[in-house]
Amino acid sequence: MQEEDGDLAHFCCDELEDAVSSDAEASLIEHDSGLILLNLGQREADGETGTVLTTIRFCPFCGTEIQTDEDIEAALGAVETYD
Repeated sequence: MQEEDGDLAHFCCDELEDAVSSDAEASLIEHDSGLILLNLGQREADGETGTVLTTIRFCPFCGTEIQTDEDIEAALGAVETYD
């Protein structure tokens, strides 16, 4: 598969494509911004429970870099919270 400039939804392998979901409860989430996020679980703070998400740079299955720091910073700059 050929990667296009700015295409953060590029899947490097079938395993990643199968694992990524738009479901906020999934382990690997594709955000509307195009970022692929790792769901670390639930956290309670100040009486409210929320989902803890983190960005990943490398595919957990094949090790390919799927998002650069620049990709992540650009996408996070356009998004304040995950809905």
